[in-house]
Amino acid sequence: MSKPLDVICLGRAAVDLYGHQFGGRLEDMQSFAKYLGGSSGNLAAGLGRLGLRSSMLTRVGDEHMGRLFAKRWRQKVSTLAML
Repeated sequence: MSKPLDVICLGRAAVDLYGHQFGGRLEDMQSFAKYLGGSSGNLAAGLGRLGLRSSMLTRVGDEHMGRLFAKRWRQKVSTLAML
């Protein structure tokens, strides 16, 4: 039997893009860094880093952003039980 979850976050899954060219306009950016985003995703990942068993109830598509979110989620939080 697996240990129950300490917290389940419900919300929007997102991938945040930050331009590498500090202070530039979006249309002038040449490259971006990608990070897990969405407030509930950030909360679930942070609670996981603090040692809580956290998960997130959300939905992602089978396209480039959805696959990236699922991959990064596995790396950061380790459970996809409710993704």
